[in-house]
Amino acid sequence: MKKWVAGLLVMGLMAAGTVSSGQQVSAETVYTYKDELTSFTVEGSNVRISGTHVVWRSNAANYAGQIYYGNRGTGQQLQITSHGKPTDTPVVGVNGKGEPIVVWADKRDQNDGAGNLNWDIYSYNVSTKTESKLNTDAGQHRIPSIDGNYVVWQTNPQYEMYLYDLANGTLKDLGEGRDPVVGKGRIVYKGALDGDLYEYGISSGTSRKLLDLPGTSYVERFVFNGEEILWKQRDLDGNGKYTFLDLGVSNPQPVDLTQPVPLGKTEYAEMSISGGTAAWLEASGDKAIVRSADLATGNLYSLGVIAPSQFIGFNGEELALIAGGKLISREIVRSESAASTPGSIGAAALQQEGDLIGPGGGVAAGGQAARLVFEPGTFGRESRVVLKPSGAVTAPNKEMTWLGVAWTWTSEAKLEKPALLTIELEQAAATAGRANRTGIYRYNGDTGKWIYAGGTFDVSWRNIRTQVQEPSLYALFLYEPSFTDMKSHWAKDEVEVLASRWIVNGMNTGRFEPGQSVTRAQFAKMLVEAAGLKGPTQGTASFKDVPAGHWASNAVEQAAAAGWIKGYEGSLFKPNASITREEMMIMLTNAASLRKEEAGEALNAYADAAKVHSWAQPSVLAAIKSGLIQGSGDRLNPRATCTRAEAAAVIYRWLGKKGEVFQ
Repeated sequence: MKKWVAGLLVMGLMAAGTVSSGQQVSAETVYTYKDELTSFTVEGSNVRISGTHVVWRSNAANYAGQIYYGNRGTGQQLQITSHGKPTDTPVVGVNGKGEPIVVWADKRDQNDGAGNLNWDIYSYNVSTKTESKLNTDAGQHRIPSIDGNYVVWQTNPQYEMYLYDLANGTLKDLGEGRDPVVGKGRIVYKGALDGDLYEYGISSGTSRKLLDLPGTSYVERFVFNGEEILWKQRDLDGNGKYTFLDLGVSNPQPVDLTQPVPLGKTEYAEMSISGGTAAWLEASGDKAIVRSADLATGNLYSLGVIAPSQFIGFNGEELALIAGGKLISREIVRSESAASTPGSIGAAALQQEGDLIGPGGGVAAGGQAARLVFEPGTFGRESRVVLKPSGAVTAPNKEMTWLGVAWTWTSEAKLEKPALLTIELEQAAATAGRANRTGIYRYNGDTGKWIYAGGTFDVSWRNIRTQVQEPSLYALFLYEPSFTDMKSHWAKDEVEVLASRWIVNGMNTGRFEPGQSVTRAQFAKMLVEAAGLKGPTQGTASFKDVPAGHWASNAVEQAAAAGWIKGYEGSLFKPNASITREEMMIMLTNAASLRKEEAGEALNAYADAAKVHSWAQPSVLAAIKSGLIQGSGDRLNPRATCTRAEAAAVIYRWLGKKGEVFQ
């Protein structure tokens, strides 16, 4: 029996919130992983595991799925309920006699209808095949937890906690508290009126406060395994961090696993703690990765990209997942080296093994610090991908600084579509300015030059990602360009950030010329570069005056294919004509996919609103309402030409709106 099925304690709810950031990971330890597909089938959600015992709820709308039990050791599977009414939050444990007990919330005794919010708590003894209703009064009895002979749950909205003793069939009202979890004779819960943590001793019948946070902070959620507690702590500004407490030591004190980071777009509430290891899901761009912490050393590491619904728990050695209805164990492969340079860590082992990626896609991992995500269809056949750290590289010019990170990857087969490369820094970028000016560059061995490949940080300023399609050497550089005529200009930061991302360029004189007008072709190219559209276009030219071979033909064709631009009569684009501000707003609105409206008061706030052409009004209004266009005082100047500084400013705001640059 594999060890991963022992001791998993899991919270599996999803919420919206922040993205966490960790402490520095040891440079001497590399973690990779390998998956093992089991024959055990689980067709449902709310999957929970304790030892060899598994419970879940079958898939159905409106919580109408039924409760199932399975045993990985024997292969037994059993349907616990069949009444067809809603069920929720199944958990499983083993009582004092060694009998598996399934506990869940159930609405079989409740009337249908949105007005009835009551639930009951039921248990089922798998060995004796006996079912019991544990609560005695009507109410919203929810979220049970079980350990040994004890079952605990709460009611909503009163936050009343109840303890049921399976050994003698007694029920006890414990008073107010939220989200109680039982383990090893203790119940840990959140205060009903505050954001602190409390402990109730079952044998002593007494409570004590474990965590006394200031009024500006609170425990958002937590998991508890009988001794160790892992929680997500947040303050009133939205900053969140992961912290743990070990009740198995004398005078336990909270230990921060990560540093506070601001509220982000996405958060995953899945987390577990067991065997001296904590694990949780963390957003990295539009993906979810498993982050884990060694509680003895404080080291953090990553265990691959997964879908949030796949996460079940982690026991310190192996991760339990669900994929395609099958139970999977993800085993850590840990290698250590006395070498302190990133280029020497585990390189031989990674080169030897690599990762096999098939037509269905997958992930290639280079320890905890880098990974490549391949979508289905990237490879037409199975290909071995090797991702490994590289040695020192030289910055190409004095304005660029190598950040000590370089990775090489190879592939046996050609990529049919780009892969997502994510690199994790040992320490987060110190400032927003450094995060905005840091990029991933690809080394072209034929020309001996570094080529900008892109790069966007997540909100922790620690994970940077970009799409790549060519196996090569990739490195992180901080690029800090400057222009002699921008030192005190209002758009200095915007221009320098866009220049560091190779969206705008300066003149050979070292000047930027911010007041110079922008042509239609130049702005189309700026939008394409800012959006990261890559790859050559094919087919006939969309515009007669932008033929193949024109310096902007590729960008114009990509913008036209995306629906961002339209030409004039006679299939003309007029690439060399200066773009007006209203034309610029039309292109920008299309690229940003802003919702357009035919009329609105926001436009009337400007004295020259009447000068906006009727065909441009929906786009101009959308650009104003989004904040991408701010005007000049009380004027929009819609028919004036757009300057290079103005173009840089609106594209910078667009990148900020997408979360790709930071203030």
